[in-house]
Parts: sequence; structure tokens; C-alpha cells
Amino acid sequence: MNYLSLDLVQKDLAHRFKVHQSTVSRIINTWANFLYEVLGAIGIWLDEGTIKENMPEVFSSHADTHIILDCTELHCQTPDSLLLQSEVYSSYKSHSTFKGLIGIAPHGSVTFISPLYEGCISDREILKQSGLVSLLKPSMAIMVDKGFLVEDLVPCKVYIPAFLKKKSQLSGAEVRKTQSIARLRVHVERVIRRLHHVAFRVKSFFRRGMIPVRVHSHGKPGNVMKILLQLQGP
Repeated sequence: MNYLSLDLVQKDLAHRFKVHQSTVSRIINTWANFLYEVLGAIGIWLDEGTIKENMPEVFSSHADTHIILDCTELHCQTPDSLLLQSEVYSSYKSHSTFKGLIGIAPHGSVTFISPLYEGCISDREILKQSGLVSLLKPSMAIMVDKGFLVEDLVPCKVYIPAFLKKKSQLSGAEVRKTQSIARLRVHVERVIRRLHHVAFRVKSFFRRGMIPVRVHSHGKPGNVMKILLQLQGP
């Protein structure tokens, strides 16, 4: 708990508790694995009834929204392999990253966090691979950011800000629609900031905010982040 709450380095903890640094590292890894194995299996997806019971009034014009989605990227170590470098390199971040899809309910609870994927993956592909599509129903709606073009991938309605395409400017109705969605989407952006904070502090997986490449394959970082975000509450 000192490691997470006070953000202490392992050398400091070893000095405080008069043990070797390797002992500190072993204890941290043991508890990280415990969080993953015991708590990681807890389902966070909410059914339609629960979502509607807790629907905030500000969503009255989008009352069928079940989840607000966005992708986020976390810096990772740069691999030695040139092939792997090309896979994890993000042109958006100009850095090696892992990318994940995060979703929250309208009332603020985190209800979906995907595994982490290579930084070069597209938003569409990450949605297809994440398993979220199978959870969606025609009676639901999702809310996404501009450029998240997934209408043909999901069985439900998609709320997305209007964009110009070939027009010189948006109509008044399109401007109001975009502003309305932007005001509601700010909640998922706040959760993403919390996610980055959690990612920085869980240093058993994220050393100084950089995810070791070796942990990508077994999916523990995403699950541990999911657990800690849920324990923090909306």
C-alpha cells in the first residue's frame, strides 16, 4: 500500500522496512499477480437496466447511450527489434506505445477496458479485436469521438460529432449536435487522465510510466488498471 499510495521507489521501501530491494520487488510482484488473478475476473460490464436506472439528466437527449468509448495510448519501452519497433510505433504520439479501448457508462463507472495492443493499430481494428461488439445490442447506443468511424461494425446506434466532409461549414443543427456530444464525452476524457495516473503509479508493470514490452502478451496491465480504476469509483 505504501508503494501505491505514496509513490515510493523500491529502494526507499527497502530502507524503510530494513529488507533487501529484491524482497521489496518480489512482494510487489506477488501482490500485483494477486490483484490480477483474484480481482481481474470480476465483471464490470453493466446491463441495460442498471445503466438506465443511473442515467444522469444531462443525457436526456441521448438516453439510450450505454457506453462512451475512446482509445488511449500509453508509452512503452522501445523494442530492440526493428520489426517490433514498427508495430508499436505510434505516428500520433511519435513514440512507441501500447493502445487500449476504454469505455464508461453515462454515470461515470468504467465498464470496459480492452487488452493493450500495438500502437500502430487503428481504432476500428481495436474495436473488432476487443470483444466489445459481442456485448452490444440493437437497443443500445454508443458515443464516440469524431473520426471513430465504426457504424458498420456495431449492431446499435452510434452518436458521433458531425464533421465537414466536403462542406464548407456545419449547419446550425450539426454544430449543436457536436457541442452536445462534446459536453458529454468530457467524462471519458477525465477517466483516461485517471488511467494514465494509475499506469504511472503501478510500477510493477509501468516503470516510470513506461510499459515494459515483455508484459504486453499476458494482458495483466490492462486488468490491474481496470481494478484500480474501479476501486477509485466514478
